[in-house]
Amino acid sequence: MVVSLAAFCVLSSIFYAGFFLWWRPEKWEFFVALGALSIPVFIGALVAAVRGSVVGAAVTFLATTLVCLVPFAVVFSVSSGVQFLFLAVGFLTLAALPDRLVVVRLVFCGVVIVAIAATEIVAPPGSSAIADTDPAFAAMAIGMRLGGIALVLTAITMILLRTARLEQQLVQLAAQGERRANTDELTGIGNRRPAMRELEMVASDPSRHAALALIDIDLFKTTNDTWGHEIGDAVISAVATRIEASMGRQCVVSRWGGDEFLAISRPGHVTIESSVQKLMQSLREEPIEVGDATIEVTLSVGIAVRHPGTPVSETLAAADEALYRAKSEGRDRVRVAPPRPEHGATVHRTPRSTSGTAGSA
Repeated sequence: MVVSLAAFCVLSSIFYAGFFLWWRPEKWEFFVALGALSIPVFIGALVAAVRGSVVGAAVTFLATTLVCLVPFAVVFSVSSGVQFLFLAVGFLTLAALPDRLVVVRLVFCGVVIVAIAATEIVAPPGSSAIADTDPAFAAMAIGMRLGGIALVLTAITMILLRTARLEQQLVQLAAQGERRANTDELTGIGNRRPAMRELEMVASDPSRHAALALIDIDLFKTTNDTWGHEIGDAVISAVATRIEASMGRQCVVSRWGGDEFLAISRPGHVTIESSVQKLMQSLREEPIEVGDATIEVTLSVGIAVRHPGTPVSETLAAADEALYRAKSEGRDRVRVAPPRPEHGATVHRTPRSTSGTAGSA
């Protein structure tokens, strides 16, 4: 954008220097000299913009344009249409200079406002050194008005495009932030946030059936102690990938904590035991490869089905009980919670061991 504007300024200076040299009105020598002096300045701004010094180039061509327009306005009055060019400089200031240069933008816009007001006072219509009836003057005035309008519309278009681009970037940043907030950093699958939201959605729909599966890596603490935490992290990540691949279409899969995962069936899917069995079988047949190490991993899984009207907290507790039972019966197995007793009845349960890291049993 700045490169295009600097190039336009170079061409405009060449044109006006040639125009005054041909027209030769009163004080034409001054304006030819002014145009000739501004050409190298605009060329310098153009070169700076091409080399990446966009802000410096923008400040240079805006300031030089204002310097050239002020004596032009005094000599030829507002009848020449110079105010349209002043207005264009104001809009180009907003379009060409970055938003962070607040003071610079305010200075330029303030100078433009003062220049427009001063022109009305110092050089009102009819005060031009050249008669309005002069054909060359009339042609110049029409050209300056049309050119100023075109530049204003161009600047507005640039401002709108930049605003749209910034809005798109904000949307993308918000989406990235949302993904980061809902994604487990180690495994790349969902963390507790999406799982909690899905549980809330299940709870808010009393008629929805849903299956919950708590999946735990067997003897993960032993794996960590034997192979080290780096290998342990790789195992967790690999298991998460297997779970996502096996159940991701029909379940919301999240890392629930440590080496434990939670799968919540999506609407329309209630039976997930067969998918869990296939997942466990695949791990038995294809151990996890981490570098040169081959890690044999088994899973213990507890499944509970939420029936309409049952609190989700009770279903989650039932899945936890089923997982505890799978571990206590020898691990590497799936246990499905029996139907819950009538709501309000007391359920007696042996607490799960919490010693060591999560899922260390």
